[in-house]
Amino acid sequence: MGSNPITRFAMNDQRCIHRFALRGLGRTAIVAVGVMLALVPALRAGETGVADARATDQAAQVAAVVAHLTTADRVSQLVITSVPGSVTLRPIDAAALRTAHFGGIILFADNYRTRLALLRFTRAAQIATLAGDAWRPRALVAIDQEGGVVKRIADAPPFRSAPQLGAADRIVGTRGQGRATAHVLAALGVQLDFAPVADLDLGPRHVMADRSFGSDPVKVGEQVAAFVAGIQAGGGAAAVKHYPGFGGASVNSDDALATITRSRAQLQRDLIPFQRAVGAGVDMVMVSHARYTAVDTLRPASTSPTWYRSLREDLGFEGVAITDSWHGAGFAAATRLDVAHGCVRAIEAGADDALLTGSHKDAYACRAQLIIAARNGSLSAARIDEALRRVLLLKARLGLVPAVA
Repeated sequence: MGSNPITRFAMNDQRCIHRFALRGLGRTAIVAVGVMLALVPALRAGETGVADARATDQAAQVAAVVAHLTTADRVSQLVITSVPGSVTLRPIDAAALRTAHFGGIILFADNYRTRLALLRFTRAAQIATLAGDAWRPRALVAIDQEGGVVKRIADAPPFRSAPQLGAADRIVGTRGQGRATAHVLAALGVQLDFAPVADLDLGPRHVMADRSFGSDPVKVGEQVAAFVAGIQAGGGAAAVKHYPGFGGASVNSDDALATITRSRAQLQRDLIPFQRAVGAGVDMVMVSHARYTAVDTLRPASTSPTWYRSLREDLGFEGVAITDSWHGAGFAAATRLDVAHGCVRAIEAGADDALLTGSHKDAYACRAQLIIAARNGSLSAARIDEALRRVLLLKARLGLVPAVA
């Protein structure tokens, strides 16, 4: 029993976490990991005065960096790209980060071979992002590490799926899984986990049944809040998904248009886990490409001002709102827009970040269209600055924004 990794992580054995994270890295890499872990901010301060002082310092850091950014730099920070099919940072990938200064990258299973290789990959990505300019924000490195069927690093936590954690109904265990996940990801140069899933399990006909904590919104909310608290106490960032709830979908929006016909009362029930995540201080909310006919018959949530307004005003969320992936059939069917124009429409509506999981071509197209919209005024400077500051404040919390004189 004592040798079982699930048991050890559930007990939050810190030594086990570090042994797992460092296994197979070698002495030089372990030193590098130590340096990287030293950059991970301490747990959120319990005293209000300390927390306020830290927030003030981070805001000052962000303001100093923003002063250096061109219009192109600013909108580039609102784009996360991917590096498909490679376990090393190829010259074409490094060039994309060095010249376009994308705000971040998302990793997939085909980017992972060994822990040492992934650490080298993420370190190379950060070097490319700086492009020789010490004042530039570092890249936000993200991954989908939910546990269960969506887990890009197979031999890393969480070692239980959301349905398993929900069935166990142990808040301490769920928090421990989140914290363990954050520690291992940090050791590999990854700051953001696109997890947990806050969608309800509404039965086998619906696509989230094998990724949800359960069907009871209150209990799901408790599990979601615990996982968020664990990730962020471990120094990482969590992105709860898929707002305002994807449990009612019978198709994945990556494959086809998802139209959700739940009533307003049912949607209010679906929102309970997201409310709990916001209450737990979640850093990021991922917005779905589904269309919710009870609220907006024309637009998916990802491009609907109504849904972003509700996220801010009704749920009180102040962090980063990111779209679901633009590399899929669902958004195109819902919006009749190409990727580039879809990105602009989302940022206009209230998104702060656009997630591109296809080729660099899509990310470049999104960036180019955002620059055009910024320069012709169709995307206001105020909206860009609002989104930029949210993204950079998150990066500052994660140690990715340098102190600029």
